[in-house]
Amino acid sequence: MEKKETENEEKKPNLNLTELISEMIDLSFDHENKKMMINDKENQNIVALPEDLISLILVRLPVRSLLRFKSVCKSWLSLISNTQFAKSHFDLAATPTHRFLIKRINGGYEIQSLDFEASLRDDSAVVNLKFPPYYDPFFLALGSCRGIFLLAKIMGPSAGDLIVWNPSNSFHREIQASYDYDDCDSWYDTSSTCVRQGIPCYVGCFLTGFVYGFGYDHSKDDYLLVLLRFHKHDGPEMTTFLRPQIEVLSVKTNVPSFIYGEEFKYVELGGESSSGLFLNQSLHWLVKYKATGLHVIIAFDLVERSLSEITLTPDLAHELATLESYHLKVLGGCLGMCCNGIGDDHEMTGIWVMKEYRVQSSWTRSFVLPGYDFLPICFTEGGGVFGSDSSEKYEKFDDNGELLEDHTYGQENEDAFEYFEMYRETLLTLPSELP
Repeated sequence: MEKKETENEEKKPNLNLTELISEMIDLSFDHENKKMMINDKENQNIVALPEDLISLILVRLPVRSLLRFKSVCKSWLSLISNTQFAKSHFDLAATPTHRFLIKRINGGYEIQSLDFEASLRDDSAVVNLKFPPYYDPFFLALGSCRGIFLLAKIMGPSAGDLIVWNPSNSFHREIQASYDYDDCDSWYDTSSTCVRQGIPCYVGCFLTGFVYGFGYDHSKDDYLLVLLRFHKHDGPEMTTFLRPQIEVLSVKTNVPSFIYGEEFKYVELGGESSSGLFLNQSLHWLVKYKATGLHVIIAFDLVERSLSEITLTPDLAHELATLESYHLKVLGGCLGMCCNGIGDDHEMTGIWVMKEYRVQSSWTRSFVLPGYDFLPICFTEGGGVFGSDSSEKYEKFDDNGELLEDHTYGQENEDAFEYFEMYRETLLTLPSELP
């Protein structure tokens, strides 16, 4: 008898985590005992999984799987929709997935998302995204962090309004600018007793003389829009009051804070360089010194609310000084610099990486790639690099700089794809304290 029981014991399923995950779809819910049941088809047994184990498994699954699993039962819908679960998933996800957005021009505008780890010729790697219903194709991407984008409307009566959007779960929220361009002077009147909220509408229209960025302050669980003012606006109507050098808008409260000081000793580069890159709780911009014209990276710490410099190596600084095209990027979790038009024939692109944050000597040239206009988007899991060129051709290179594959979307600017921005897939929304 004991021997038979032992044999039966040996036949009982010994499910590991991988097997449990693969069986998650084949589940039923015991409402009376409030337990999830998993079918062991081979041995005709039912294995009950406690709720805490279910949560432990789910929190490590990809976002797209979790969005499908919301329909399994009400219990899973409630769990996966919980804001605390979303935060835990962001911190504990076993294999975070990253994608990048592209704008498709096809008689109009469509926003799509591309899996850059898949083959460039795999049509299933591109999926359509549901954009907020008040979508206006004329918008400025102020930045993204933690899978959430901040967009500014740049035309029409609502110019300056912001849209917070998570492309992974379609979450969105609109933040209205609460004062207009003509009221800017009174906004900065320190003697005013008005409750200051929102941002100037010129954030979406007149960003000349500014750099900006979007990031996350973990100490306050708050997303922040940061604007650095490099030049004073011309005109007597714009000089009545002292202007802050730095404005920080809390997305949670829609209330800005101001940092005053001497005029910056830097010159902004404009274009793509105006948008700050979020890394290590700071926003980063590539700028030049006014006095010398040399390049330097400035970083604004969102927790400490302080501005500092990150210097380049002499070799990298010299290379930038000889080029007309260069781009500060975040690559592989590090600051990176793309230098276009290097070499004797100026037909190459060099990619530098700061392998240790704020350690000047750790700047290393990691890639030299063919093409004078290649723009890296990200490093791949295999150690290579993925990016595009000015002809809208996307390319993948291996870790030795050899071309693996390329693909051009659209012909003669019809049905074309435009590069947008990288993002991590998350379930995050915004802090619950929002008004």
